[in-house]
Amino acid sequence: MNQNTRTSKRWKTRTTTANMGGNNYYDILGVDKNASDEELKKAYKKMAVKWHPDRHVSKTEAEQKEAEEKFKNMAEAYDVLSDDETRKVYDLYGEEGLKGGGGPPPPEEENDDTHQHFRPGGGGPFGSGYPGGPSGRPTGAGYTYAGDPSEFFAHFTRASNQRQRSYGETPFEGHGGLEEMLFGGGSDAYDGGSKRHRRSHVPERCCSVSCTLEDMYRGRTRKMKVTRKSLTPGRPTEKILELPIKPGLKAGTRITFSGEGDEVEPGLAENIVFVLREVKHDRFVREGDDLHYEVKASLADALCGFTHDIRMLDKRERVKRLQKRAPVSNLMTQVLSGEGMPISKRPGERGDLIVSFLVDFPEKELTEEQKEHVRAAFPN
Repeated sequence: MNQNTRTSKRWKTRTTTANMGGNNYYDILGVDKNASDEELKKAYKKMAVKWHPDRHVSKTEAEQKEAEEKFKNMAEAYDVLSDDETRKVYDLYGEEGLKGGGGPPPPEEENDDTHQHFRPGGGGPFGSGYPGGPSGRPTGAGYTYAGDPSEFFAHFTRASNQRQRSYGETPFEGHGGLEEMLFGGGSDAYDGGSKRHRRSHVPERCCSVSCTLEDMYRGRTRKMKVTRKSLTPGRPTEKILELPIKPGLKAGTRITFSGEGDEVEPGLAENIVFVLREVKHDRFVREGDDLHYEVKASLADALCGFTHDIRMLDKRERVKRLQKRAPVSNLMTQVLSGEGMPISKRPGERGDLIVSFLVDFPEKELTEEQKEHVRAAFPN
C-alpha cells in the first residue's frame, strides 16, 4: 500500500472519533463565538465551579454522573477555545474536523509530513490532547482531550491565583490621597450608598480607599473627613461623610457623594468619589465572589492524611475543618460550596471557597534506607 493510500485511510479512521453529543463548545461555556480570552476564562471558571463534582456529592448517582460529564466537557471546551490554533481549526471545520486532524489536507500535500493543522508540541495552556503533546498521539493526528478535568481545573485556579496576587487591581492602584480627575471609570457607582447614573458634566474628585478583605466580607461604615472650598455663604468647609462598605463589594467599586466636593461656582460643587481598593490578604485570594485558599502539606501528610483548620473571615471566629484521609497532590482542588464572599446583589447568597494543595517535597536526596522504605511501602 502506498503512502497516499495510508494517509487517506488514516484520515477516515480519525474522523470517527467520538464527539460530545453534538454539543457546541461555545454553547457549553455559554459564550458568543467572538468571545475574548478574558470572557472565556470567566465563563470556564464559572461553569467549572458550578459543575465541580465536590458540589454534587450529596446528589443521586445519576446527577453525580451528569455533573462529572459536564465538568469534563467544560475542560475540553476551554482547552480548545483558549488556544488560537485549535480554535481556528474548530471554527473552520467543527468538532469532527478538529478531532479528525483539522480537515483533510489538500491532495497535493497529503504526502507532506511537515504540513500540520496544529502547532507542534502543543498542549494548550495546560497540555492535554494536542499532537506531539502528553496524550501520546502521533504528530498529525486529530485533537483528543486526554487530560484529567480535575487536574486541569487545579492548574487553572493556580494560574488564576498568581494573577490575582497583584491584589486591588483598580485604576487607582498604588495611589494615595485625593486625586483630581474628571469623569473617572469604575465597576459600580453608588451615590451615598445607592446606585445612580453620573452626570458627565459634573467634575469629580476621586480618592482610593484601602479596604481589608474582612471589610468587604463583613461590611462596615467608614467615616471620611472631607475638606473643601465653598463659595456659598454658610456652607461648611469640612464635612464627615459616612462611607457604606456593603458585604460583597469588589475592588474598583465607586461610591459617589454628589455635590460634596469643592464648589466650582456658587451652587455647583464637584462630586466626591471613593474607589475601593482591596488590600492583600495573608490567607485568602479573592476572585469575583469566590475565595481561593492554599493548604501546604508535608509529603508524609499528603500521603497519609491530615486535618487542617481554615480560619474564616466572619466577625465571630469560625473554623472550617478539612479532614483528608486519601492522598492529595498539587493537582487537586476541593470546592466548598457557599463558603466564599457574600454576593452584594443577591443578599444571603455566597460564592465558593476553592481549596488547592501544595505538597512540600524533600529537596535533598533520600538515603538508601529511606528509599528502601518508600519502595517497600509502594511496591510495583
